[in-house]
Amino acid sequence: MVTVQDGDGALLRPPELEYVMTVSLDMTPGSLRRLEGVPGGGDRWSINVAGGRFEGPGMRGRVLPGGIENPRLRPDGTLMINARWLLEEEDGTVIYVRNRGIRRAYDPARMTAWMTRSEPVRASDFYFRVVPTFEVASPRFHWLTENIFVGRLEDPLDSGPPVGQGPTMTYFRVC
Repeated sequence: MVTVQDGDGALLRPPELEYVMTVSLDMTPGSLRRLEGVPGGGDRWSINVAGGRFEGPGMRGRVLPGGIENPRLRPDGTLMINARWLLEEEDGTVIYVRNRGIRRAYDPARMTAWMTRSEPVRASDFYFRVVPTFEVASPRFHWLTENIFVGRLEDPLDSGPPVGQGPTMTYFRVC
């Protein structure tokens, strides 16, 4: 564990992270669209979520079709994440997820290849972090609305044929 001292020499502990879930998205083939020249520079992209799956301690289900990712590719090559989709737990509970974050390629040519040709990437190719927020009515999952979370890109899960393999994200609660 990392510790830091404040100005008075007191030890400060950084927050801990608790694993919550992994979400694997399938993207709708052929739905990638580019809107060039957005105000402030760069391009806006849009791709539809076809479905997917999620699983974590005490939760499991599917990603409902109809979500969307609308990242903005800044002129400096950084992708500003803006994504929304719905999770449906096995018990029927629907959870709205909104992700905001940053995806930056360690090699900018990889970002261009991924965006323009939808090439597969590895998590090691990118710094990719999001801060999700959740909306849910069920008391069982209300804790999702009362905490801060962070997520990171993972390599795709190897179970079943992809419809249009999208990102796999792992989420953690900041304790």
